[in-house]
Amino acid sequence: MMGEGLKEAAAALRKDARARDRATLYVSLAVGCGYACLNAVGGVMLRSPWLGTLAFYYIMLSLLRFNLTRGYKQDSRADKWKRYRLTAVLMLLLTVALFGIFCMTIYSGHIIAYPGYLIYGVAAYTFYAVISAVRNVIVCRRYDDPVLSASKALKLAAAVISVYSLQSALISAFGDDEAFRAAMGKWVGGGAFLVIAGVSVYMIVKSSLALRRE
Repeated sequence: MMGEGLKEAAAALRKDARARDRATLYVSLAVGCGYACLNAVGGVMLRSPWLGTLAFYYIMLSLLRFNLTRGYKQDSRADKWKRYRLTAVLMLLLTVALFGIFCMTIYSGHIIAYPGYLIYGVAAYTFYAVISAVRNVIVCRRYDDPVLSASKALKLAAAVISVYSLQSALISAFGDDEAFRAAMGKWVGGGAFLVIAGVSVYMIVKSSLALRRE
């Protein structure tokens, strides 16, 4: 009975593209929570304020995803736009806070480093996040759905920050040029924050205009 139910659910997902995209909201929530725990463990083991901050950042992104999934079926169009705008505002605030800690980290000369086994976890999550973000940009454009669009933005934010963290950790682990490490940290980190801030501001403007029309 259970096997037949799973087969029916899988067949329904194959036929319904929107259902598949809704399911990815829950998958992203689970993966994001797992990655937040990974950073929290690294922060405690290494006594790293940066990793602890990253853990908090990913936990907050996971909470924003949970907020998107909570009323997906029942929400009206206007309610979805409100969730979209709330996601954008909180994402912008989180990014500003993270950018402040990033600046203190860079100018204090702190090195972002992971033990070997944690680097593999960060690398795996980064590849997942980048591929998932690219897929969402392509797929979700077909749907005029604020919730799916907000989920796409959260995935983009998670992906660009994880790319920054991974490159910093890899250069710290395998590089010995301090000037190169500092330069890459500034350029890649600064670019990542500009991308997220730009996307957040765009979302706030777009949702405000949409709510006026509604």
